[in-house]
Amino acid sequence: MLMKKIGCAVIAVIMVILCLTVPALAETDIKLTDEVYPVEIIEGNTFSVYGIVSSENNILAVTIGVYNANGEAEFEYTGKPGEKEYNIHNIDYLLTFSKLKAGDYVYKIVVSDTKESNVEMLKKEFTVVSKDHYNTFRLTDANYPTEMTEGQTFSIKGTVTSDYVITSVTCSVKSAGGTVQFTKTTNPASESYSVAGLDRYMTFSKLKPGEYVYRITASDKYNTNVVLLEKSFVVNALDRPEDDYDGIKWDVIDISVWNEITSWSKIADSVDAIILRIGSSSTANKAMREDKKFASNYENAKANGLPVGCYYFSAATTVQESVKEAELVLEILKKYDCKMEMPVYYDMETDAQVNLSQSAATAVARAFCETIEEGGYYTGIYCNKFFARDELYAHQLADYHFWIAQYANKCTYDGPYGMWQYSETGSVPGLKGDVDLDYCYYDYPQIIKNLGMSGYDKGEDKPIAKPSFEFKEIDGFTFNDDSSIIYGIESQMTTQDFTEKYIELKDGATVNYTTTVGGCIATGTKVQIVGGDKILAEYVISVNRDTDMNSVINSSDALLVLQYSVGSKSLGPARRLSADSTRDGKINSSDALEILTYVVSGAKAIQVD
Repeated sequence: MLMKKIGCAVIAVIMVILCLTVPALAETDIKLTDEVYPVEIIEGNTFSVYGIVSSENNILAVTIGVYNANGEAEFEYTGKPGEKEYNIHNIDYLLTFSKLKAGDYVYKIVVSDTKESNVEMLKKEFTVVSKDHYNTFRLTDANYPTEMTEGQTFSIKGTVTSDYVITSVTCSVKSAGGTVQFTKTTNPASESYSVAGLDRYMTFSKLKPGEYVYRITASDKYNTNVVLLEKSFVVNALDRPEDDYDGIKWDVIDISVWNEITSWSKIADSVDAIILRIGSSSTANKAMREDKKFASNYENAKANGLPVGCYYFSAATTVQESVKEAELVLEILKKYDCKMEMPVYYDMETDAQVNLSQSAATAVARAFCETIEEGGYYTGIYCNKFFARDELYAHQLADYHFWIAQYANKCTYDGPYGMWQYSETGSVPGLKGDVDLDYCYYDYPQIIKNLGMSGYDKGEDKPIAKPSFEFKEIDGFTFNDDSSIIYGIESQMTTQDFTEKYIELKDGATVNYTTTVGGCIATGTKVQIVGGDKILAEYVISVNRDTDMNSVINSSDALLVLQYSVGSKSLGPARRLSADSTRDGKINSSDALEILTYVVSGAKAIQVD
């Protein structure tokens, strides 16, 4: 026991001596702050390094590297800043963590400055785990397109699950060449997600004919952009059948109780047909009501010879509700003994209808149209371009004509349609304030009467004729609606020749001429195009080089040009156009010379465009 106590005392004395004789390690001036380091990463994933190395002395070298279990460098970089501070993140792109195979590693930072060498600032062990170990994504109940028709929609479904929180899910469609057609990414922050939540962003109906790839990818804390589904599909071109009734373009307006009428006769002179609101449903409580002005609007439109159609503003979100709306429309039509030359339209545009699935919205539209059709009336669907394209299965409603709303210079809806509402801020004589403007491309009165629908017996009455005209496209021939002048006309044309060459008269339209010379067209001749008892248009003609307005081109025309060019004669708009024979926008001696050349050469002067 005594020997044991003596031994302990000796050891204690030795320790004290050592403490007194071995100097303490000096604290280094080099600091490392804001550092990060990996603990566990998945094979193939990257890791971004951060940290600030600083010293009171200039830093000579900073070595950053990752070393395997044998101490060998997997990658290593040495920077030589020569300054008192160094940001490790500057070389982040050189540290290729994604190349590491599964295994154990050490992340190390070693620094030297002018005072100290190879100071180990950080040394941390970490593991790279095989990516197969964490690939726990599953996709269940998924669908995908295989073959579609242009304009057709497709609703996606499927559930993505993982053992870890899902950070992103992406659904996309690319062309066969890899060009993205549409894509949508969401961040679920849960371990399960239904891709049906992205369905509204997958606008398959926009796709042109061709080959495409539908893909679903997902990421979680251990996996990045794992491909869960990748399927090829084809979009075939839509066969658009020819229709015997197309080839027209009518001006149509649609009105309701909110439009103030000042003159029905002026409206009838300005448009080819009219669509009246017959009723509406409340979006708040679904209450249905007749438009307060429908009866009077119908009576006045008919009295003024306008083809009439109607529309019902719907709030239905079920088949049962749309059938009730259709039954109310039929009740109103029967109450006023209505004959309709234009379709009975179903107006779909509410937020609640947008939120329906495509199949549900399509069923609502079809229920209304079928009920109206069973009641004997020709029917169609009104909605905007995007509703028709994205909210309905339009191809399943192809037996009903669409009336598309798109306020633009061109209707870009890809499917078939019979009417286009191109403005909601139009102006029409006889109406106070803004009004909706439409183009109609089908002769609905003829269609409806030939079918014996909408109050007409089959074959009853002849189609309503709407006198009209249009100018033919002839090189050099120009008409200006603003100035009401027609120019680019050769001389010595008879009125009959002028009509046959330049004007196409339709549905009984006629043309009258005044101020002719010996039955020939001259500068100053007036053209009046008439439809029934209505003047459709009036123009004044300017004949090339016929400045003196006698239909004959001679030296007197050249003299008038010279007199005008020096200010001794004045010319009206039509005569100035005839005087500018060189068509350069100026009237001078060059024009007079051209006219004289024309006369001398026997009307064989150089042609002027």
